[in-house]
Amino acid sequence: MPKGIDKHTLRKVTQAMKAASTSLNAEEVGMQIGASHSTARRYLEYLVSIDLVEVDIVYGSVGRPERRYKQL
Repeated sequence: MPKGIDKHTLRKVTQAMKAASTSLNAEEVGMQIGASHSTARRYLEYLVSIDLVEVDIVYGSVGRPERRYKQL
């Protein structure tokens, strides 16, 4: 495991992504596993880096684009 990635938390994030029928953002994953959105995003980005999850960037009319994650 890379530094900062806990196997138990990673398992929870992976399970949340597998159970999802649609793409999720980090806040939604964080709420499901009982963690902050920044923690969820760190784990989601790790899953993206090892090609288990893909990220889609959704641009709205105002503000920052939203990153949505989907299980491959």
